[in-house]
Amino acid sequence: MDSGLVSGITDPVKTGFFVYCGRWLFLLSGTLAACTGPSRLSSSPVIEVNQHVLTAQELAVQLARRLKNLDALTAKEPLAVNRAKDKILRDFVIQSVLTDYAQLNNLSVTEEQVDKEVNVVRANYPDDLSFRRLLAQEDLSLSEWRNSVRESLLTSVVFKKIGEKTSKPAESDIKNYFEDNKERYRRKERIFLRQIVLDDLTKAQAVHAEAAKSKDFSTLAKKYSVAPEAKEGGLVGWVEKGSVDIFDKAFQLPIGGVSPVLESSYGFHIFKVERKAAAGSVALEEVRPEIMSLLSAQKEQVEFIGWLDKQIRQTRVLRNTALIQAISVETKGKK
Repeated sequence: MDSGLVSGITDPVKTGFFVYCGRWLFLLSGTLAACTGPSRLSSSPVIEVNQHVLTAQELAVQLARRLKNLDALTAKEPLAVNRAKDKILRDFVIQSVLTDYAQLNNLSVTEEQVDKEVNVVRANYPDDLSFRRLLAQEDLSLSEWRNSVRESLLTSVVFKKIGEKTSKPAESDIKNYFEDNKERYRRKERIFLRQIVLDDLTKAQAVHAEAAKSKDFSTLAKKYSVAPEAKEGGLVGWVEKGSVDIFDKAFQLPIGGVSPVLESSYGFHIFKVERKAAAGSVALEEVRPEIMSLLSAQKEQVEFIGWLDKQIRQTRVLRNTALIQAISVETKGKK
């Protein structure tokens, strides 16, 4: 017997009935109903945010999804169940508030934007069948998943809008952050590197002989190298010591020096070192844009959280506490 998680509603007065929905078994009070025809109780609101409604059945489905990867014992733990419920309800309130704000301020997400984001995700799978199989494992329909993508994009749009109110970081904040994080901005020894990569040792030795005759290294790289940076004359750019094993061998070269042919799992390399920089602290001006971006992001996050909390406090939220508490998780063996 395997244990399968079930999420449902228990009613102290009425007898509970089980309703199958995908891989989950919902315990609902009232008349036994299929997923396509839920009982009156299952369609009752558990929370209302302005005109947005989350039903008992929708909460049960989301609860089952959140708990499905837990073992049966953990999934029945009241603490785990209540934590999952609170997260679902909190997310519903937040998304409702964001949706209403977007409508009031003429903010929207186009279908083209949704399609673009969908295609980015789907490109990570070998084919459409693999992608749809993943959705099926998560008990999600394609339309449900697309809607979650739309909501995520809309959240980003609202976040950006609220972030426009945020002031730029003060100069004192930038300097203080730099001073407090100097160790983070220490650089290792670096070299400015070009390389030629070939897939044949004999060919690599012939190209090396040409490079040793002071032939222009970048021209040779464009002509012979099979690496992606060949079109840039073999330019790798600044490389820190310890970042890539094969590159570390080039640190022994003087400025302008050309390495012998060196083998790695990528092929046969010929390096030329054009510049060197000793290890040491980075000047504030070098990392100012990075620090400004980081502090701005932190300020925007604080602004957004403060704004969101205020919106939630001002929003009409009605909860059916008794019904929320009645939604339980049980286990039922399957043959």
